[in-house]
Amino acid sequence: MSGCECKPGAKRKRDSEQHEMRLAMCRYISTVLVILSLAIAAAGMPADEISDALTRAESLYFEAKFKDAIELLQHADDLLRPRTDRMTDKINVKLQLALAHIGLNEAALAKTSLRELYAVDPEYRLDPQQFPPKVLALADEAKGEQNEARCQSVRTDARKYLQGGNAVAALNLTQSMKSKCSGLDGMEPEMADLFYKTGVDAYKAGQFADALEKFRLALKLSPKHELAAQYYELTQSKLQVNGDRVLLEWRKGLAAHEFRQAAIRFEQMKGSKDAPPPQMLDQMRTDYRSALASLVELWNRSCATGDALTMETIPQQLPEHLPDPSLGDDLLAQMKPCVKKGCMPVTTQLALARLKLQVNPTLTPALQDIARRAPVTVHVKTRIDERGEVSVLDAQGSTGIMNEAVRTAVEHWRFAPIMDDKGPRCAEVDIPVVIKP
Repeated sequence: MSGCECKPGAKRKRDSEQHEMRLAMCRYISTVLVILSLAIAAAGMPADEISDALTRAESLYFEAKFKDAIELLQHADDLLRPRTDRMTDKINVKLQLALAHIGLNEAALAKTSLRELYAVDPEYRLDPQQFPPKVLALADEAKGEQNEARCQSVRTDARKYLQGGNAVAALNLTQSMKSKCSGLDGMEPEMADLFYKTGVDAYKAGQFADALEKFRLALKLSPKHELAAQYYELTQSKLQVNGDRVLLEWRKGLAAHEFRQAAIRFEQMKGSKDAPPPQMLDQMRTDYRSALASLVELWNRSCATGDALTMETIPQQLPEHLPDPSLGDDLLAQMKPCVKKGCMPVTTQLALARLKLQVNPTLTPALQDIARRAPVTVHVKTRIDERGEVSVLDAQGSTGIMNEAVRTAVEHWRFAPIMDDKGPRCAEVDIPVVIKP
């Protein structure tokens, strides 16, 4: 990097104003080159063509060879134009071009370079400690002109969006520039009308959540838009009614222990464009967790008591996995692995001692004739579950019709639960049913 000695003149004397600009240029370029040198060293990279151009332009400037410096800087500017990763270099080149043009008293060209600088970075500011008032004033003019050009472009693009029916794009564009550009407020009533019209279309299509958002934006832009206000209230009512209906149907599914369908439906609603409001989704999640917790508790209790029938039905109700873990992954993890206990054999006397409800066989006249001739004994192989309910495994001892009549009767018997030291158990017992004359 060449040295920078801040002397009143390199080849000829300048007036005091040009001398001040030379001093400013000296301080500025020295700072830039130090930063560039440090960055290149830190990256372990050799100086590239652009960095070299900046260094050479410094020497040319302090030799008062402004035209040569401009030619070199324009070449660097051409190299930087397609680049998107060297914004700082772009700004530095354009600022040096402006200062070189000022050295030639080419104020118009200097302003053009400064406008291009502000096109790259609208918020760039010159340090008043480094630059004389003339440069700062010219920069302010260039910044104002560039800002007005940008605003005019925003106004033109916003108008095109409105004419094309794209209120969202027009709003996004104008809101980001509203504080910097005059005249954008005047477009807000048109945007409000467009949001209102698209909201009505969404309402008629049954897309109530989208319609509500459109009416909300219309009212934000034009708070006194009466039609938008009326439709906003109407849409809110529609959403409330639909939400209540959806929630009621969903709760019916939970009451019927349709956990799989309920979980899928919840995920679909949550990701839908017309999703229920967050508070409703929270209530649905709470309801699901409460019902699931009860089922998990029933499973663990049934496992402890050996209630095989209940345990067979519970896994059929549960989803293999929950699409939304917050619905109850932590609750499912509390389901204890359960090894089914076998039914224990008991004596007929023990079983009959716990008999609570006995139903006699219904005999046709033909079966009654058989029983009148001699007593008939039907041996019924029976399984009594943990709740005392009966399943008949087999019935033998008489004719098929008689055996079936006895089987049907015994299946309606009820027993007090048969217990061991671990609680209720299912039991198997052979019960002889005697039919006397």
